[in-house]
Formats: sequence, structure tokens, C-alpha cells
Amino acid sequence: MFLLIAVVVSVWLLWQAFKPRRAPLFSPRKHWSLLLAKPMADAMGVEGFYSPACDHFNEQAQKILRAALLHQGGIRSHCDDEAVRAHFSATLERQWFSLDLQALKADDEPRAAMAFACVRVAFLVRCALLMHWLEPGVAWRVLLLNAQRAQDCFDSWEDFGKAYQQGREQWVAAFRVDSLGEAFHEQHLRQLLTPGSGAWNAIPWQTPAALSPTPARSFSKMRQARS
Repeated sequence: MFLLIAVVVSVWLLWQAFKPRRAPLFSPRKHWSLLLAKPMADAMGVEGFYSPACDHFNEQAQKILRAALLHQGGIRSHCDDEAVRAHFSATLERQWFSLDLQALKADDEPRAAMAFACVRVAFLVRCALLMHWLEPGVAWRVLLLNAQRAQDCFDSWEDFGKAYQQGREQWVAAFRVDSLGEAFHEQHLRQLLTPGSGAWNAIPWQTPAALSPTPARSFSKMRQARS
């Protein structure tokens, strides 16, 4: 009996030692901000998109994604990396919220366009970080602001996903390019929302605000503290 227990314990210890470890994730807020890009990250099969251990694209991924990322960012394809970094440094924090929304047409549904823009901004900024076009501080500020925008505009992952589906459909129907994405159907949305396995189902929509600054102390309290 004791021998059997010893064998069972030994097997369990070996399994614990060699079982696959889950890759570490970013903080909950950062991970949430990246999950907005799930439809595009899946479409492109981007490895390491959600992993802090991945800090750059390999050469093959850079070649595949570079031209499309530059097009989405409104940057000419002949620009070298230094010029791309200079462009993003000068414009991204001031103009990120207008990306893909400046091309709206009169008959576009606004909420659908907003969901589509949120997905594409999340994908663009994370990829730009992995291309070393952005400083991490700038990238995460924009990603968290984009996440806050999505939380403010939509009520749930399902609400967001349905709006994104409509947004992409109206985008490509007007012959606008989305070379980094693919058709997003109801089946794809259901997979993301499936209990137990869906990436969106696993993370509550109603989380603390993506950006939640600590309120500053009032001026009078600051004066009292100094006296």
C-alpha cells in the first residue's frame, strides 16, 4: 500500500515538473487591450501577440506585415524604419483616435465603424511595437486609451463583436482595403464567446476602466499636508 502511494506521489511530482507551463501574460488591463485585436491576430496567425516574452517580430513576419501596416498607418511604403519611427513619434498620440474613422462615408453606421477602428488600432499598435517602430510607453498609452474607448462605446464582447462584423462588412463593401483582416462571420464570434474555450468569454467586459488614474488630492488638502 505504501509502495503504491509512493509511486502515485512520484508520478504526480514528475507531471508537475514537466507539464506544459502557461505562457505569462501582461497585466489584466494590457491583456484586455490586446484582446480587442483578436479577430485580426487570428486572421494573420501572429505568434506571441499576447506574450510579454515576445518583444520583436522575426524577419519573415516583418516582411509579411510591413507593407500592410504602413498602409494602415498612412505611411508611404518606401519609408525606412527610422522615418516610420519619426512619423509615429510625431503623430500617433495626437491622431490615433481618427485612424480608419477619417475615411467614413455618409451611409456608414457609426458604432460599426468605431468597433472596426478599435480592432485595427489595437492590432496596428501592438504590431508597431513588435516592429520596434514605437516606444513601449507610447504604445501602451494608446492601447489603453483605445481599450477605454471600446469600453465606453459598447456594452459587452458580444455587442462589440457584432458591431465589428458589421463594421468590416461596410468597410470592404466600399472597396476600402483590409489586407490584414479576413471575413468575420457569426460563427467566428460564437467561437470567441464560447464558455470554457472562447478568448473573449474568459475575460469579463465589465472590468475596471482601462485607464483609471488616482484622483489628485485637493489643493486645500495639499496645503494642510505642507503646514
